[in-house]
Amino acid sequence: IEGLVTGVLPPGWTLRSRRTLPDGSADAEWELRSPDGQSAIFAVESKRELLGRQIDDMIARLSQRPALPLAAAPFLSPTIRGALADRGISYADSTGNLRLVADRPGIFVERQGAAKNPWPADDTLQSLRGRAAGRAVRALVDFRPPYGVRDLAKRASVPLGSLSRTLSLLDRDGLVTRGDRGDVVDLDWERVLRRWTQDYEFARTNRLEYYLEPRGLPAVEQQLAKGEWLYAVTGASAAQRFAPIAPARQIAVYVQDVGRSGEALRLRPADPGANVVLVEPFDPVVFERTTTRDRTTVVAASQLAADLLSGRGREPSEGIELLGWMRLNEDQWRA
Repeated sequence: IEGLVTGVLPPGWTLRSRRTLPDGSADAEWELRSPDGQSAIFAVESKRELLGRQIDDMIARLSQRPALPLAAAPFLSPTIRGALADRGISYADSTGNLRLVADRPGIFVERQGAAKNPWPADDTLQSLRGRAAGRAVRALVDFRPPYGVRDLAKRASVPLGSLSRTLSLLDRDGLVTRGDRGDVVDLDWERVLRRWTQDYEFARTNRLEYYLEPRGLPAVEQQLAKGEWLYAVTGASAAQRFAPIAPARQIAVYVQDVGRSGEALRLRPADPGANVVLVEPFDPVVFERTTTRDRTTVVAASQLAADLLSGRGREPSEGIELLGWMRLNEDQWRA
C-alpha cells in the first residue's frame, strides 16, 4: 500500500513510514512531506478486513495520537469507504482505492481501485445481486426493527438462510445494529437501499419491453384501473405521486406476463424510449406492500427508491427526492 501511495503523490511530495510505535495506539505512522518541507502525519490502523461496526472504535484508538487517522486494508468496500469519508478519515487499500486529506500542508488525493473484493472469503455473501438478496433487503427495509431474524423471515415470507446471509453482509458494512442473540435492533434503511443498488440495476435485473400508447400516459392508467390483473407502477410516473419534480414522460409497470399485458392494454411494440415500459420483475416481492395513489397501484417506496436510484437519465435525481420524502414520512411506508 505504501508503494501505491508514493506512486500517486503530487510532484515533490514524499512518504516516510514508521511501523513500530512505542505506545501501540496505531499500526504505523506515515509522514507526508510537501515540497516546502511541511509535514502531515497520519496514524495508520491496518486491518485484514475492516467492518463497519469497527470504525468508531478505530477512530477512538487513533485519536490518542496527535495525528490524522487513516484506515488501511487489502480491500475496502464502497460502503466502508463512504462511511470513512463521511467521518473525515483517510483510507488506502491494496486494490488502489485511496483517499488522503490534510489541511496543513494542504493535500487531497483520491483515486478509485476495485469496486468488488478480489479476495472474497468463500463462506460469506459478497453481493446483493439476485432475487433472494433483493427479497431479503425489501423485508429488512419495509419492516421497522427491532425484530428477530426468524420472526421477520416468517412475516415477510423470506427464506431464513437468505435473510441471515444478507444480514451478515450488511453487518460487515456497519449498516445494522444487532443484539446479543443476533436480533436486529436498528438498521440504517437509507444506506441499506443505496448498498442494494450497488448490485441491483432496474434495467438489467428485470426484463423490460417497450411499447407505445399514442393517447398518452393517462390512457394507460385508465386501462390499468379497469383490468383485473396484478400490476404495480414504478419509475418516474410513480415518483410523481410521492415527490413530484417534473411531469413524467414514461410509465413503467411491473406485470406478471409482458406479452399478455401488452395485448390486454392494446399497446404497440416500440423501440426503447417509448412512453410505456412493461416489466417482468426479478421476484414477485415487487407486488407486495404496494400502495394506491391517485387510483393507481404503485410499488412500495423502498422498491421505487431502488428502481429510481439504479435507473437512467433523471431517475437517480428523482430517487434522491424520494429518499427525502421517505425520511420525513417514515410512518407512511414502514410497518
